[in-house]
Amino acid sequence: MQDLEHVFSYIISSQELDKSSIDLAQVISEKGIQTTRMDCMNVLSADGPNDKNNLRKNSLPLLMFYLKVVLNDNLISEEELRNIRFLKLLFGIEEGDFLKHTDLASETTNIIKSQVDLIYSDDEVSSQQAIHKVNLQEAFGLNYDEFLHLSSKAALESLERTGDWIRIDTFISEKDYHKWRKRNASLNRLENQESSSGNRQISQGVKDDVWNRDGGICVYCGSNENLEFDHIIPFSKGGSNTYRNIQLLCEPCNRSKSDKIG
Repeated sequence: MQDLEHVFSYIISSQELDKSSIDLAQVISEKGIQTTRMDCMNVLSADGPNDKNNLRKNSLPLLMFYLKVVLNDNLISEEELRNIRFLKLLFGIEEGDFLKHTDLASETTNIIKSQVDLIYSDDEVSSQQAIHKVNLQEAFGLNYDEFLHLSSKAALESLERTGDWIRIDTFISEKDYHKWRKRNASLNRLENQESSSGNRQISQGVKDDVWNRDGGICVYCGSNENLEFDHIIPFSKGGSNTYRNIQLLCEPCNRSKSDKIG
């Protein structure tokens, strides 16, 4: 990411904001972190009331634009986080302001959800991704419950795919967790009914999900030839035809495994 002056010069060149926001961007492009709140007030005095409420109103779209530029690489660096803190202090932006803004609330929600979906897409949250979640919450001025609400859906979907709380390194609201448990209990009942019915056919939906999860290769040897869908717990020993009990194996590895569990 380039320094603050260069980023705000880019924002000005985009011509996507109104005049007041562009005027604020002009000051920051010239002074960078030396910009003062008085500088901002002086710019806005020509277009409207010279007060902190008017400053916050005109600066929120500008900060949102900056955040979108920052997130082009789906990461907030330490320098970028410092710049965000500086801008929020400069503009007097407080926790919850984005969600209170009529035009920016839905955009904030969509950005957070898309970022969180990306974090959970491989069903394992790295330490860097865990830090990114914290930075997103701070950058968009969300309290704990607000961020939890926006991220729970992606976390629960990942949990359904993996069944592993540790790998996804997350907290889920009690309300959402109970919803998940209730739904999961229903799924387990269906799985048990499926297994007891003697039907070992794996649905196409499960096959597609397993193929994507395992990357189209044998999970034992990495081969991508003569692949088969194998029951981790063999069907003959009560194993179900569900996502968590199916894996990709090449024919030789599957024959070697036979009816062993694993």
